[in-house]
Amino acid sequence: MRRLLDMAEERILNMLNDAAQLALKAVDLAIAVYRGEGKARDVRELASTIHQIHDEVVELAMEAIARFNPVATDLRLLRTAMEATYDLYRIARYAYDVAETAETLGVKCPTEKVEKITQVVKEMTQKAVGMILRRDPAPLQEVRKLDDEVVDREYRQALAAAIQNPTPCSVVETLALRFLERASDHAVYMAEKAHYLATGQAPP
Repeated sequence: MRRLLDMAEERILNMLNDAAQLALKAVDLAIAVYRGEGKARDVRELASTIHQIHDEVVELAMEAIARFNPVATDLRLLRTAMEATYDLYRIARYAYDVAETAETLGVKCPTEKVEKITQVVKEMTQKAVGMILRRDPAPLQEVRKLDDEVVDREYRQALAAAIQNPTPCSVVETLALRFLERASDHAVYMAEKAHYLATGQAPP
């Protein structure tokens, strides 16, 4: 027989998945604005929607704790969902920063590097959310590796190039990659929370 808590947790996880899909859409819209298509305000609206979902998840989780006396595994899930929906909001918010910067500066620049890192951030986000939904800690090192060896490296290289040759495009590209680097950190945070959810231990 399903517990009332089980039904509450299922609802919360569905909301987490909804927030993840909106965050991925926000990242896609941000790169469209970077290419000169779309409006930054559309990305901001998605971020605001995710923030509302986060608030609802927190309220549901607090209600579940108050009403159903969850055990340790349930508490880990509720905590993870609350924190992960905030991470998804931050990812969308950094996507908005990418879009707003491109729109405000209005410089048409090559998009290859930014598009590449955008896809990596999306992949990391999908993996991290999947880890939570499946309670599977296995992909943690893969997510961390993408952050360290792809996203961080591309940002550092762009920063060095911008310092050597500070053109308008190098500045826009470096800012975009910096925002995406911060978004990728939040994907790592979610993957680490998934490890904690599955094992009850902090990741190594």
